[in-house]
Amino acid sequence: MPHIDSFICGRLFTPLEIMNGARIAIEEGRIASVEKNVPGLKADLDASRLNAAPGFIDIHIQGCGGCDFVDATPLAVKTIRQYALRAGCASFLATTTFEKGPGGWDHLQRIVESIRSAANDPDGARILGIHLEGPYLNIEKKGGFGPAYFRSPGKDEFLRVLDIVKDDLKMITIAPELEGADEIIDLALSRKIIVALGHTRASYDQAKTAFDKGVNNITHIFNAMDGLHHRNPGLLGAALEDDRVFVQLIPDGVHIHPALMKILYRLKGIERICLITDATAPCGMPDGFEVDGLGGRIRVENGTVRLPDGTLAGSALLMDEVVRRFHRFTGVSLAQTLCMSSLTPAMAIGLDHETGNIREGFAADFALFDDKLKIHYVIVQGNVIEIRK
Repeated sequence: MPHIDSFICGRLFTPLEIMNGARIAIEEGRIASVEKNVPGLKADLDASRLNAAPGFIDIHIQGCGGCDFVDATPLAVKTIRQYALRAGCASFLATTTFEKGPGGWDHLQRIVESIRSAANDPDGARILGIHLEGPYLNIEKKGGFGPAYFRSPGKDEFLRVLDIVKDDLKMITIAPELEGADEIIDLALSRKIIVALGHTRASYDQAKTAFDKGVNNITHIFNAMDGLHHRNPGLLGAALEDDRVFVQLIPDGVHIHPALMKILYRLKGIERICLITDATAPCGMPDGFEVDGLGGRIRVENGTVRLPDGTLAGSALLMDEVVRRFHRFTGVSLAQTLCMSSLTPAMAIGLDHETGNIREGFAADFALFDDKLKIHYVIVQGNVIEIRK
């Protein structure tokens, strides 16, 4: 990707403000200045007919382009980074897990090594860290995971995980009701690791106890958890009433009905909703494409990814379509939708001091798109790639 020192755009979504015409200067991969565009200003890239926003941040993506992080190869990681980039995603958390049994530790080591070895290639989205979705989950809410991907929580075992993943571990999803989960939550929080609740049957009280400790994320809200009941509010009730808690939302219209998206928006607002893909390997591939998943063969069917029994196994969406659908389904403004795909995810993982916003000193990560939200360019730390579709 060629490096640029400046570009001009039409509307600029910061995303908290909108500027009609702007020139952005870039130095050493960071934003040096943002100024109103006036006639005569020069720039390396003239995108004056396009809109610009912070590059999208996906904090929950398992794979795409026929590949998954559990493939544990640099080629798989490179493919995922490139596919994500084409959809305006400038950075993401590599979401993965590992199986139980003696071979699981070697597999986790290979996954981590493949992510590290391919993380700095200049031709894809940036990897902000690793999100372990499990394996300390409740098998009663297994979703697309097979039995091999569930392990019993234990402090000594989690220390072994930390020894392998080290500082690359930015988030872990866990079911807090499992015996031994408390120790893992406490240890993760002490290491400044974001803890999310998911694939869980946690009660209201168990969720509130976790939130009071510092747990502040919900993995793909409404999915792989008990529903909301008027006498048993459960995790959903606890999360929806607590202003400290971020919720990850898959807005494909299949995982969540559009009416619930609107309700969620009214309850949580733009400052606590993170739009995610939860994309899996078949994402970006044509209908009928099949591949081995974590719970069996998974297949693209009518824009969804499913196991043979019809169970949803992640989504077939990338971030540009996530933005389009949430905007269309809810009627929420484009500026607010863009916030939920950039600044809010950055807040949810504690990186809003350096990315997700267009301010001096922040990472020079941008998505440039037309009025139909078609991505034309993506800029990652000052390196630009033209998206041809």
